[in-house]
Amino acid sequence: MVAILEAARHLRWLLPVNHWSPLLGLLGVMVCLLAWGPVARLTGWRRWPTLFAMVSLVAVFTLTLAPKGWEGNHRSLAQCLPSDWAEFGSSAGHVGSGVESWLNIAMLMPLGFGLMLASRRVVWPSLLMVLLPVAIELTQVLIPGRECSVSDWLANSLGGLIGVAVGWLTQRWLRARKAARPSAPPTPQPDALTNS
Repeated sequence: MVAILEAARHLRWLLPVNHWSPLLGLLGVMVCLLAWGPVARLTGWRRWPTLFAMVSLVAVFTLTLAPKGWEGNHRSLAQCLPSDWAEFGSSAGHVGSGVESWLNIAMLMPLGFGLMLASRRVVWPSLLMVLLPVAIELTQVLIPGRECSVSDWLANSLGGLIGVAVGWLTQRWLRARKAARPSAPPTPQPDALTNS
């Protein structure tokens, strides 16, 4: 029991949740519920995957942009950017090396999946899954208690791209399933001559 409580305490520190998170999440979900129908109509996206993608985006913003824990930041913008390829490679080597990294990978997977299924496109959701984590990490320089990290950006991007890939495979599977479904035989039309 003590081990479970210790693991929960450790997970609580890894998950960037504070007293603002539920309020921001609830507000974001309410905006999604009001806006998802018009957004789907305007974009021509599928309705339910659009709602899923929007709620996933709210979850990402709630987990990454709410202030956390301490005042100020430990890193400046210059420290967030890799100075050379060796530093970039070192940051890439940390992806998947711990629980926090795996949580960063998992965080953007639903968003990539939802965007792929909603839009039925691969290129721009993939591009967004690379650029959105960059914007989040750079914005975290301004948020108290947040730290930007190249390894977090790479983990988030990897998770988002995995989500897009899973969405693409799901869409292909759904199309193949629909194509394999036997079509209903045509209903016979009554002969016009026999009715008269």
